[in-house]
Amino acid sequence: MARLAGYGVVLVPYWPYTFERSDAASDAVVVTNWRADGPARALVDPADAHAAPGIVDVEPGPDHPFWVIETSSFSVVWPSGFSVESTVDPYCLVGEHDASISVQGPVHIADPDVMIAPGQTVVARRKMSRDVQVIELAYEHEGEPWRQAVYLYPRKGGRVLVFTAQSREPGVAAARDAVEWMLALT
Repeated sequence: MARLAGYGVVLVPYWPYTFERSDAASDAVVVTNWRADGPARALVDPADAHAAPGIVDVEPGPDHPFWVIETSSFSVVWPSGFSVESTVDPYCLVGEHDASISVQGPVHIADPDVMIAPGQTVVARRKMSRDVQVIELAYEHEGEPWRQAVYLYPRKGGRVLVFTAQSREPGVAAARDAVEWMLALT
């Protein structure tokens, strides 16, 4: 389960959920609870935040002027252009062009090549600051070209957080930029 923290509040959603940025205000969030009888939504403006029963609880939180996605294992800054969905544990970021970003771990990965699936081709390998290993992959899905980038972010005890960004070709730059922005602020 993930929650959002920032602007003096913490938003704790009811599962299953989606967090989306609102057009109403740059820091406002639309929280959706996906129910059997249809979605229930609440707009949370941190300047006047209130809980919405069965959708989201609101608690006091850190005052930083940005949203952080918090889980019990790690926290990352929420990139613009992506919603936070509970479709993958602990969450998945979803953007345009079927772009998605997931964060898993921390885990032990002895050989980074285990992250390469059958049918994927390595396009590039590189190392970012803080010893983040990156494997960029190309593959075809349902007749369309897709890209995936796997980022292995070192943590304590030889473990890593695995950031995976993937998209159809038109959205790969936005997904890659979002992950690298998240890593720069982690």
